[in-house]
Amino acid sequence: MFARTALLITAVLPLAAQSPARPAYAATVDVVTEYVPGSGIREGSLELGDIDTLHTRFQYTGVINGGGPVSWSVGLAADRFGFGLEKKSLLPTALGSVSVPLGVTWKIDPRWSFRAEVAPGIYSDFSDIGWSDFNAPIIAGVSYAVNDDLQLFLQVSVDARRDMPIVGGPGLRWQINRQWTLSILVPRPRIEYRPDDSWLLYAGAELVGGAYQLSAHHGTDRGDAQFDDVNITYREIRAGVGAVWNIGHGFRVEAAGGWMFDRRFLVDERNRQWNGDAALYSRLQLSYRY
Repeated sequence: MFARTALLITAVLPLAAQSPARPAYAATVDVVTEYVPGSGIREGSLELGDIDTLHTRFQYTGVINGGGPVSWSVGLAADRFGFGLEKKSLLPTALGSVSVPLGVTWKIDPRWSFRAEVAPGIYSDFSDIGWSDFNAPIIAGVSYAVNDDLQLFLQVSVDARRDMPIVGGPGLRWQINRQWTLSILVPRPRIEYRPDDSWLLYAGAELVGGAYQLSAHHGTDRGDAQFDDVNITYREIRAGVGAVWNIGHGFRVEAAGGWMFDRRFLVDERNRQWNGDAALYSRLQLSYRY
């Protein structure tokens, strides 16, 4: 998938240097709701009416630290895109996944770190489930700490079923001063401003979506059997602003909104593509860390 909102896609985690005083076990629970209101969708010149999108995500991630340079993570993630379609078409009404992300982080030395994560699970429209719905996207990368304020990254997300099998590349995270941080990392490059310890404000872009298997009767039910049991990629590209409030006691609330300027569905094996008009989007996330 694209980097998860863990984006999350699954999402890509920065490979920042870790504190030497790490707890033996730490966990995060994230609940995300996003909404893109109705805007036009078309295949070529064929207008298919409006489509809206409700995206929900739940993810639990636990990190196990053995006291050495290697730590492990294990989690559970459930992700769903629900589509409100104005007209019946070959497009699905829902796409989603249930996965078990498994990761490892290796602090090679004080400057170099390596991280990899595989997320085996079901990526499907969930109309019926078979072996073809199983997938295991991979995220991997290395980081180099130039100093305490500047880290350089090389990281990629790999999913052979996606229309773009490899997404990522070089990036950086630069803490310019106590209040300003520049993070140039796919899938969420952004500039951050922290007025105090409780608030963080940001502006940037993000890439959302993934690859999913359609059911064995998806096309037949819609009058085109060549779309039975095929893979479809869904993608959104957005830009906007957001705010994070650290409430305390491990709780955090994030709200964001902006402009979704690219929404599309792609079925590469049938050379078909559906393009959506731009629209506003909104996002609300509640996180708990312990």
